[in-house]
Amino acid sequence: MVINCLWVSGQFKGKGYSTELLNECINDSKKLKMNGIVVVTSNKVKPFLTDKKFYLKHGFEVIDSALPYFELLALKFNNKAKDPKFTVKAKIAECDNRKGFTFIFSNQCVFMKEYVELLNNVAKKLNHKTTTIKLASHIEAQNNGSAFGTLGIYYNGKFITHELMTEAKFEKLLQEKII
Repeated sequence: MVINCLWVSGQFKGKGYSTELLNECINDSKKLKMNGIVVVTSNKVKPFLTDKKFYLKHGFEVIDSALPYFELLALKFNNKAKDPKFTVKAKIAECDNRKGFTFIFSNQCVFMKEYVELLNNVAKKLNHKTTTIKLASHIEAQNNGSAFGTLGIYYNGKFITHELMTEAKFEKLLQEKII
């Protein structure tokens, strides 16, 4: 089982809902006789990635890592099962397109398509070449770079960020890293 997003917001934080959601996921996974649960986090606190401390507290272990900061955590139910791992392409944080910006995303987040369009327009407005790739399957996600299948933003083939952001924040990122 893969946890793509486990998020409790605002007034609901600190009431144990995250643990309840995780416990439901664990129960569902066991009922389906799965080998365990995996989740992508990071080696430091990052937006849009659950803090790995939460998962470590619940018995997950780091089983793989990928540049620049991603970590794959697993809660194993079957110790004889083969460990999942990041693909080689994900580990090196590169995509095939070496010209301008590449936005690789999936619909794991309902807001993703809208935000990718906004960021794409910002890059074009600043005269950058852009390519957008919408992932349609887990096979495409495994073969297209980012360890975080929801979003990968690349410049000239190199991973920049997985972060969903406003137009203003993206423009600032461009000024700091690219322009």
